[in-house]
Amino acid sequence: MPYKKHRSVFKRMRQNAKRRERNRIVRGSMRAVLRAIRTQKTLEDVFERLSWKFPVENREELLKIAVAKMYSSVDKALKKGVIHRNKAARHKAQIARWAKRMAQMQ
Repeated sequence: MPYKKHRSVFKRMRQNAKRRERNRIVRGSMRAVLRAIRTQKTLEDVFERLSWKFPVENREELLKIAVAKMYSSVDKALKKGVIHRNKAARHKAQIARWAKRMAQMQ
């Protein structure tokens, strides 16, 4: 509990709790993507790990959609201020390297 008993202090505590929960969810979804591309060997395994399903037959299109969705999760974390812009750039570079590796495996 705060030292002071002002209404503004309690309001700030409520705001911090909401933001902490939102940040935890956004950071968790971003980390799930990064963990999946580090640990899984194939594109299908990554989709299975992330529980993603897209009705696309072509593997190249599937990879494009996956990369866009991964970039989106990193950009959302950046936009909400959960991560620094340099960290976002580093994660997007990791995703790009993974996508290049997946494209070469075809």
